[in-house]
Amino acid sequence: MANDLSVFNSEAWSDRLVSKLDQVNVMLPLVNRNWEGDLRLNKTVWVRTPGNITFAPYSRGTTINYQDLTPTKEAFTVNDGEYFAFEVDDLDKAQSDANTMDIYMKRAVVAMNNMVEAKILEAYTYTPAANQIAGPSGAAITLTGDTSPDTGIYQLFCKARAMQSKNNVPSLPGSRWAVIDPDTTNLLLQDTEHFIRAGELGDKVVQFGLLGGEEVARSAVDAPGFLGMVAGYMVYETPHVPTSDGAKYLLFGDNEAISYVAQITEIEALRLQTTFATAVRGLLLHDIFVPAECAKRLVSIKATA
Repeated sequence: MANDLSVFNSEAWSDRLVSKLDQVNVMLPLVNRNWEGDLRLNKTVWVRTPGNITFAPYSRGTTINYQDLTPTKEAFTVNDGEYFAFEVDDLDKAQSDANTMDIYMKRAVVAMNNMVEAKILEAYTYTPAANQIAGPSGAAITLTGDTSPDTGIYQLFCKARAMQSKNNVPSLPGSRWAVIDPDTTNLLLQDTEHFIRAGELGDKVVQFGLLGGEEVARSAVDAPGFLGMVAGYMVYETPHVPTSDGAKYLLFGDNEAISYVAQITEIEALRLQTTFATAVRGLLLHDIFVPAECAKRLVSIKATA
């Protein structure tokens, strides 16, 4: 009988891991992957942004002055390398009534999901000061479900919307998103006047964004964490919203705001030399990038955690 060495097929495991990650991660569908494949650890890609064109008044005889073009370039380098590694002893494998290796590969997916989610949500730190919504003197806001202009969750969503619109963030239906935590979800679910739940939207709701530099439309109803719509936002829930010093940060953006690069460079199984056991280890190189011009697309709310 031929040997079955499929346990050592790292490519199959890599595909399974990435596929499962895409199914459960809230943030991955909300970012762009424009630089995927161009970056490796400590290899830099220069992202170029053209400057704006300005108009000037003209009348007969006006001398035309030609504008100086001032494009900018910013460095995007993948600096974050993470790994997982575990082993399963042959005795445990023989005496277990379950596929121990498969069980812990699934747990690796969960751990990686949490890590990727947290990494992408670090983008809140790129939010320009003018787009940061907070209380007096920068204090965290205690969110409420009423109509208060300073604490009401719907009113703050509208404030975030106005900030993005002033920065010319496209308002195509389904293009803007908001990421909130479960406690904020509780407030929105009680707002039956403004919040439209996912189940009430049917299957025609789509999320627009960029994937590989091309615009795509995806069904959002079954997307991980999708709750519904309010104030023109596609609303998603994750328990991993960033926190700092007793405050949490709700994030608003669109698919052009945050660039994410991830490459699982190696997943391998190996027999250990000093014991009868099989080990599995994987390496992930990943990072985020928010160009200065794209940062204008982000808005954050600093709320009481």
